[in-house]
Parts: sequence; structure tokens; C-alpha cells
Amino acid sequence: MLILAAVLAGLAAAPAYGGTAQTTAWCGTLGSTDRTPNVLAGHPVHAVYAIPSDGGDRSAQFAPAMQADVEQIDAWWRGQDPTRTLRFDLFQFPCGAQLDLTLARLPLSGAELSVTETRFQAIAGALDRVGLLSDFVKTLVYYDGPVAEPRICGTGGGDPQGVGLAVVFVQGCPSVPAVTVAAHELIHSLGAVPDGAPHNCPPPNDHHTCDVTNDIMYPFADGSSLAALLLDPGRDDYYGHSGTWWDVQDSKWLVDLDRQVQLGLTVTGPGTVASDVPGLFCTATCTTTWNGGTQLTLTPTAAQGSRFLRWSGGCTGVAPCTLNLSQSASATAVFGPEAPSTFALTLSVFGRGSIRVNPLGVVCARRCSAPVPAFQRETLRAQPSAGWRFKGWTGSCHGKAVSCSVPMNAATSARASFVKAPVKKKK
Repeated sequence: MLILAAVLAGLAAAPAYGGTAQTTAWCGTLGSTDRTPNVLAGHPVHAVYAIPSDGGDRSAQFAPAMQADVEQIDAWWRGQDPTRTLRFDLFQFPCGAQLDLTLARLPLSGAELSVTETRFQAIAGALDRVGLLSDFVKTLVYYDGPVAEPRICGTGGGDPQGVGLAVVFVQGCPSVPAVTVAAHELIHSLGAVPDGAPHNCPPPNDHHTCDVTNDIMYPFADGSSLAALLLDPGRDDYYGHSGTWWDVQDSKWLVDLDRQVQLGLTVTGPGTVASDVPGLFCTATCTTTWNGGTQLTLTPTAAQGSRFLRWSGGCTGVAPCTLNLSQSASATAVFGPEAPSTFALTLSVFGRGSIRVNPLGVVCARRCSAPVPAFQRETLRAQPSAGWRFKGWTGSCHGKAVSCSVPMNAATSARASFVKAPVKKKK
């Protein structure tokens, strides 16, 4: 949680909200769900503009401001660590790659959400119910509703390896840049500041650092720009340290700029392949780039009237394929026409006799045809009439054994031939 230091010191804050960075061109559209596929493959940071049930919609103002903020955070992070940056969720709109921004009207009123102690959980619960929280996603929320304590700039937290939420209260802390609050709370959602960090503040400000006032994770904001703040300047508390406690630099939600591998995926036939980790949805040949060591599961889905046949390359078999991308890899998903539910079994008899079919349960004495469930193995048994003997099979059955098994993996025909049995001469 970031708190406005000026208010705590009894100083007057700016009279109007002006903390968002200078707006940039934004040509996307707001959605109600997280759109796929993401421009950047891997665990994303998804942005949400949220308003209470009775709140006014100012998304037209905030969409370009949020786009500008994430661009500023990206540039700042790369400046602090040239090998890493946050993986913001971008979508390829017709006008180019833009922030995939979701508009969420929460089911609670502004008055119900104004209480500081319950607001974070209420927002989290509402987003979870509409599918905007996930173990694969960190969610950045700009909440545009009334706040009971304007000195509270935002709050954030979550599982370092799973779901995480960072909330910016845009109607609080008017003198603090929203981009600064967003960066601070996002780092909370990534697991900072962990227990064990040597400069972790004492309660009630724990999970912040108290050694350097211009550390981005210092608990109090004084209105400084993001450019004036540092990412764990001593590299000894939460980022790039040598200790045994959790290190945000290892987060799956960061792009490892120095450790990228490619996955080449070929789709043959009518079908698609998607990954459990966001960023891959292929309808044809596609190449995606991932952090080295990413583990993901690829699931093939056949188009209507088709079926998944097999994997080849880096994946095998017919089940969903799990890959650990320690190095670049490739795989092919093969789809084909859907198998019919039945195949025709056609039988004929030459001479006098019959063919008994099990488990189908029919007896054919001349020429017969019947549908058989696909891939249901059938046993054909030749039964000669009195005075006749079985000579042999032709077609899908061969040889002189009276029984023959057919797998029924295609239309099948067989013929049983009978000849007169030799007549014994009387002595």
C-alpha cells in the first residue's frame, strides 16, 4: 500500500487529479474480457479500468493515460535492469499493438467500495467472478471511484507464483503520479517486499523498504516522478539480490530480455492449438517467443467435422502436449476429417453355408450389408451347410481358418466360399 507522505506531514495536496503521465496515442477498443492471443507470449499483466455500479464512465480519458503509463513503466524498468521488463498484455488491433484494456463495472456502489479496509477484497472478488483474475495473470486496476481516505494511493498483493492484483485509486493522492502508484503496487503483486529482506520496514509498514527514501518500495509517496525512483537500489532486498528469500527478478511476469527462445508451431488441417500460459493461439503456422525454461501445455482443438490425429516434432501422441522450453523447439499438430460413427460390413457367401458375426449378432446366408460401430472388432465365423465344407476366405479375411477377426476401422467386405463335401463310396 502506498501512502501520500504530504498528507501525513500535514501539507496541502494538489486540488485536482493530475497524476497520469502525458497521454499517448491509443487506438484500441475497450473490451469486457481478456482478448487473445497476446502480442507477447507468457504470463501477462492485464489492465482493467474499473468503476463502481453507480460511477461515471471516464474510460475515454483513462484509456490513453493508462497506455502512456504502461509505456513509461516499461521504459523505466528497462533502465533499472536492461535484462528485464514487465510483460504487459498487448493485443494486435487493426491500428497496431495496444494495451488490451478491459472495462469493468463492479456490482457494488461507490459508497460500498469507499471503505479502505474492504475495498481491495471487494474489487478482487468482483474481478474473480467475471474471470479477470487467474494464476497466469497479474491484474493492474485503475479504480475510478470515491475513496474514504484520499491519502491512500493504492494497494496490491498476491501470490508471487500465482494470482496477483495491483489497484491504483485514481481519486486518491492527486499529487502523486498514477504511474508511480501503478509501478509500486505491481511490484507488490509480484511478491515484494518479502519476509527476510534486510530492510523490510517494521509493522505496520512491513513489506516495504525503509532504508532509501527514493526506493520505489518506500511506503510513503512525496509526488516524485517515476524517473526519480529506483528499483531496489542496493540490490539487497527484493530485486536481484543474493539471498535465499523471494527475488522479484525471477518472476514469470517479467520478460527475460537476455533469455528468449522460440516455439515454432505448424497446424495441418482444420483445427487450432492454444497454450495454457497466455500468448499462443494458432490456426496455421505460427512462431512465438518465450522466456527460456517456460513450461506450457499445448491443447489441440479440431474444427467442426474434423478430429485431431497426432502430434509430430517436439510433441508426440494424441494427448495435450507439455513442453519445457529450455531451448527453441518446434511441433506439428495434424488434423483430419472426422471419423464416421459406423463403417459398412459387406458379406457374401459362395456355395451353401452362412457367416455368423459377433458381437453384431447377425447371420448372413447369401449377401448382406450392415453398419457396424466404428472400430468395433467383429469376429466372422464360417458355418457350412450339411454336405458342404468351408473352402476359405477372400476380401478382408484370408486363409482357411473358420474364424476371422476384422477391426472395422474402414468399410470392410469378406467372402466365405463353401464346396460340396466329398461323398464317401459304399463298400
